[in-house]
Amino acid sequence: MGTSYFKAGLFNGDGRLVGSGRVMVPRRGSGMQAELEIAAFWKSLRQCVFGAFEEANAEHSALTAMAYSSQANTFLLMDGGGQPLTPLILWTDERAPADPELAGFTKQEQWPETTGIGIPFGAGFCISKCRWFQEKGADIWRKTRAVLTLPDYFTFCLTGKRLVDTSTASLLGLMNMEKSAWWPEAVAASGMEEDQLSPLCAMGTDGGALQRGNPLGLPPGVRLFTGGLDHHMAAIGVGIGAGAKLSESTGTVIAAVLYSYNKMRIKNVCMAPALEADAYFKMSFDRNGAGALEWYRKTYAAQHTLDELVEMAATVPAGCEGLIAVPCPNEHADKSGFLNQQDRFHHGYYIRAIMESTAESLKQLIHKVDAGQESSAVFSTGGGAKSKLWGAIKEAAIQRRFYRNTNSEAACRGAALVAATGTGMFTSVFDAQRSWLRGE
Repeated sequence: MGTSYFKAGLFNGDGRLVGSGRVMVPRRGSGMQAELEIAAFWKSLRQCVFGAFEEANAEHSALTAMAYSSQANTFLLMDGGGQPLTPLILWTDERAPADPELAGFTKQEQWPETTGIGIPFGAGFCISKCRWFQEKGADIWRKTRAVLTLPDYFTFCLTGKRLVDTSTASLLGLMNMEKSAWWPEAVAASGMEEDQLSPLCAMGTDGGALQRGNPLGLPPGVRLFTGGLDHHMAAIGVGIGAGAKLSESTGTVIAAVLYSYNKMRIKNVCMAPALEADAYFKMSFDRNGAGALEWYRKTYAAQHTLDELVEMAATVPAGCEGLIAVPCPNEHADKSGFLNQQDRFHHGYYIRAIMESTAESLKQLIHKVDAGQESSAVFSTGGGAKSKLWGAIKEAAIQRRFYRNTNSEAACRGAALVAATGTGMFTSVFDAQRSWLRGE
């Protein structure tokens, strides 16, 4: 359940992807708001799931277990009867009140130290928007008995259990990362009560059996296991933990994830509990991702496919003869996000400039999460992993051995590895990785 797309992957007992479905997230919004209607959410997920089964030519009855990967800080408010009071409020929503008390709390040294949060507090946090509802939507807040994150709501609707995994919860700014427990001081500072939050659980926890008449239309009795943050799950999907330590993901945002046993906090790096005791996911991310490519195509080269534009970019020399894309050029008016433009530069120059800009941002992220050089190699995931050219550009920038993932749905595979382990097929996710990712 990513920011730009929802995807479903169906895997067989050998770990091979046999069917997949993909739908653009039908978000809506105006001004500062970014929301997803509940009906549209489930319709999109059903379309993904049904597409995966159709491609695999498989019956729904063949399903034995499932898990998820998810964006973080997307949430909804629920009343005492289990009914939503709001649409899903997406993490990209920018409603945030001027709240000196909460802002001041997050600036204290104990906030990043306790939560493992390595990014500045801002509108992207669920707690910021909850404060907005407390001030601007008091009628709704008075009825609120539960604040459910996206994966929390997903699990609740499918199995009736309220659980939130520590992987996605790690980015809420409410969790004591070392204890994997809600941090009372942060909960109080956010204006919530702890009983409004669901119990925390580790990745791979049995979330219960799917209920009859569940909103995905899947067979009752299938076990649902809790997954985690999409970037963490994608890292698991390419073998991080058992066979590798460092991965990158290039999607709407770019992220670098290190599997580490070093609990030292790092500025601008977020930490979360990993797959075993005393292990951590260390992650740094940036908005300078693949979204700029699609923006350029739609705005300036709609007559071409992205693959055609990448082919043009492959003819352009490294350095683009001086053309530079600033980070997130799509956030600048017209082409003002490109420096040193010349009339002779064709679309390929601009596409390669964007790729080189992203590669430079990724280099900085990797330096942050792995300043100690714990890994000499980087495993690539996300839509950007499909491009051989982009992989070569990244490898040249990063100066570490670079592996492009042969399975483009790494986050789905990470969820499948967790689900397969939960059924007892494997003794650990590491064993599942060694079996399913053999030779990759």
